[in-house]
Amino acid sequence: MKRTWRFMGILAIFLTTGCSSTGSPISTATVLPQATSTPTPSPLPPTATVPALPSAFPTPQAGALSSKPQTVLIYLVAIGDNGASGVMIGCGDSLVGVEIAIEPTQAVLRAALTALLNLPADMTYGQSGLYNSLYLSDLQIESLDIVDRQATIALSGTLIYGGECDIPRIEAQLTALALQFSTIDSVTIFVNGTPLSELLDLRG
Repeated sequence: MKRTWRFMGILAIFLTTGCSSTGSPISTATVLPQATSTPTPSPLPPTATVPALPSAFPTPQAGALSSKPQTVLIYLVAIGDNGASGVMIGCGDSLVGVEIAIEPTQAVLRAALTALLNLPADMTYGQSGLYNSLYLSDLQIESLDIVDRQATIALSGTLIYGGECDIPRIEAQLTALALQFSTIDSVTIFVNGTPLSELLDLRG
């Protein structure tokens, strides 16, 4: 019986000692957040402003052209005037300049010639009594060039004249119109590719 109690006492001491002994603590690893592998983007540099390229041609300014009408001369004939009203030509006639208004332009020769060729198909110009030797003709400007003060005018269409005295009248009306401009010293005129002088040559 004593042996039994002794065994029980030893067992109790053993159990007490086992419960009071402190084991080694288990360390808990704290996982720290890893630094992100994506770098923080740096601020972009400011956008460069590209200056506008200058225009090849300046922008027209309002009011650059004068509101005053531009004028040129067309030439008509005073029949039988014997040079009293202008330059004497042909059959005792006078070549007379008539001022007309055109739209503002730098192509003044073309504008003047267009005005002459587009006159109404009447023998005389308005109430002036001046004769237009081109009134029977139907002509248009094919091309017009001025090189070294030499004007070359190419016309196309139909050229009709009313008689021998119309020959110097037609030549004078067209030639004087071109020579009124200070940039022109001489003029050559073609109709359908043939020189005007040849078309008006009665010998041909």
